[in-house]
Amino acid sequence: MFEQAPKRRELGYQVKLDHFEGPMDLLLHLIRRDKIDIYDIPISHITHEYLSYIEIMKELELEVAGEFFVMAATLMRIKVQMLLPKRAVEEEEEDPREELVRNLIEYRKFKKAADHLAGKESSRRDVFVRPVPKYIEEEDNTPKMELSLFDLMDAFKSILEDLKKEISYSVEVDIHTVDEKIDFIHKKINSNSEVLFTELFEETVGRVEIIVTLMAILELVRRGFIIARQMSDREDIWLYRREDSKVVEK
Repeated sequence: MFEQAPKRRELGYQVKLDHFEGPMDLLLHLIRRDKIDIYDIPISHITHEYLSYIEIMKELELEVAGEFFVMAATLMRIKVQMLLPKRAVEEEEEDPREELVRNLIEYRKFKKAADHLAGKESSRRDVFVRPVPKYIEEEDNTPKMELSLFDLMDAFKSILEDLKKEISYSVEVDIHTVDEKIDFIHKKINSNSEVLFTELFEETVGRVEIIVTLMAILELVRRGFIIARQMSDREDIWLYRREDSKVVEK
């Protein structure tokens, strides 16, 4: 498909990544997603996957913090060290991954503690009687996982891969804006409080529109208007309206 590249002034938005997660969160996401032993990280694989996410962030025009690039350089340095022949010395050399593993474990520990405290705060708020959202009323004790930015990116990658399978030679000339897509998602999700992630892309016709649609989703997540959940790994994602969200501020 021959398409015009999306221009920043056409999109009119730049979603800031620091409203979501940082490089350590991305690494932990990759480790969880690919079921990797955190004590034995395949550095070549994790570096390749990490850099692919950096490319997606740039394509989405996300404002990528410098720490993401610092981590990319760290991963590439470790990869090079792993490829170098080991020196014949009496003392065993430290594994180049050791410091990274320590930092990941420490970060994961503090993140779990922070989530635990946030959960307690949420429980205290729930002491007051509030209307129960539709998706909680109807669920039969089936757990739903709240998703991160990187889970949404995984779903985005899957949609782009499906688009590549379609043979098309048309030139995309329509200009799509994030504001328009926010209104579109707002109407969809307000009609029944929930919508499938893939449903939002059923009528998209090209790469630019897919990118703009995802940017609109990220912006609504950032504003706290919607949350993303799924029943289990690799299943379609449900987007829910937060119970106390009524309008989207422009």
